[in-house]
Amino acid sequence: MSGTINKIQERDELKRQLESLDNQIVNEQKNCSHDFPPAKYDPEIERVPSGYKMEGHGSDVYPVATGYMDKDKPRWSRTCKKCGKTEYTYTQKPTEYKPDFGK
Repeated sequence: MSGTINKIQERDELKRQLESLDNQIVNEQKNCSHDFPPAKYDPEIERVPSGYKMEGHGSDVYPVATGYMDKDKPRWSRTCKKCGKTEYTYTQKPTEYKPDFGK
């Protein structure tokens, strides 16, 4: 029984340490004067249905996907050289066609 209690206490201590480290990282990234390199194309893979079949009975008929395929969703990313913060965006500025990070 005491072995279980020790493991629970160790787990809780590790959670506190992880939360403390996460807070330190967030604070350092907030105070960083970011140095971002040019954005790179970094598509996000999303699963989309690739076919349908109708299931159900009578008037309660509905489509069900028969399979899925991977589809690239256009996305750009950049990572700060100083603090390691990574930003993602799905939009571009229409006049220059550069990734728009909203800043």
